[in-house]
Amino acid sequence: MRGRIMMAAAVVLVLLAGCSIGDIRRKPPPPPTSAPAPTPEAEFEVRHASIPVPPSYQLQNVEFVDQALGYALFGRCGSTTGAPGPGENCSAAVVRTEDGGRSWHQVYHPRPEGKSHQLYADRARLVLYVEPDGYYVSFDRGATYEYAAGDDNVLRPIFGEYQACCDGDEKQRVVWFDGHGRPTPTRTQPNVPNLLAVASAAHWLFAVGIDDSGRPISTVSNDQGTTWRQVPVAGASGKLGSVRITVDRSGTYAWLIGQTDLISWPAIWFFDGQGWRPMSAAGHPERYTSAVALEDASLAVTTPQRPGRVFGGAFEKVDWPIGDCFLRVLPEGTLFCSAGVVNWLGIEDFGERKWVRVMVGNE
Repeated sequence: MRGRIMMAAAVVLVLLAGCSIGDIRRKPPPPPTSAPAPTPEAEFEVRHASIPVPPSYQLQNVEFVDQALGYALFGRCGSTTGAPGPGENCSAAVVRTEDGGRSWHQVYHPRPEGKSHQLYADRARLVLYVEPDGYYVSFDRGATYEYAAGDDNVLRPIFGEYQACCDGDEKQRVVWFDGHGRPTPTRTQPNVPNLLAVASAAHWLFAVGIDDSGRPISTVSNDQGTTWRQVPVAGASGKLGSVRITVDRSGTYAWLIGQTDLISWPAIWFFDGQGWRPMSAAGHPERYTSAVALEDASLAVTTPQRPGRVFGGAFEKVDWPIGDCFLRVLPEGTLFCSAGVVNWLGIEDFGERKWVRVMVGNE
């Protein structure tokens, strides 16, 4: 009897020992997964200089034409509000910087009183619009002006050599504008319905329209509009409401952006010499604000979430500090993104991009 008890106890000890050994050999639980570290934002310089206009004037818009030269329009309607009342005139003031926003100086305005004011600029000209008078154009950075009445063509050279023109015509045409805004239609016109987008590259002239189903139709010319040929927009479906072409500064890479509405992620195509090839953007956000073509064959994109670029079939986040603003490429390669008082300059610097936040306010 005693031997049976001792044997049973030994069996229990072995079983307990087996359980203990099993616990020791069991694989430890995996460590908790942590969220990936956010992409660090690039460092940036801040420029916030005094603006020589009274505090009652509200900022209307800012235009930089290169990394140094920029203009800002301020207005005052009534006492201190930014919106005119019935029959009310607004006073305008224009300032200019020639050092990238480090300092600002007031510019002569030929007609500072009007119902509304607008400002447009490029390297060659400053254009002020005053309602109801019309346009005033300066070719010496605001020292003197020429009166252009209601001639919208004075604005055209600011938006590119070739454009879809003109709003008053029964049918839009491809038109070339010289430096003084004189329009010349191309020798022949492309056979596309509802022409909406025109752009020129180093070897190509593009024209894109949308048919009645919302499908993009594209033609190209390699002889400045003497002849045109239709090229495919691969995989295009209907329901597009607008199209836009963006070409990089060197004129090498062209992208076609098609939107069904103003905020959703668009359809994107890349021109490969034979036609428009659809480009996927895996991981892209749902919302979209703006896009520009870059010289590295990528497409820079701003969204309400954060900026990124489309390259190699994917959307890649970038460490740029800019927010939800409308991105443009200036003639010398600087990226300009304006969001009211906050304006960003992305300046090329030996293969890197240096960012500057220019604050434009008179508080």
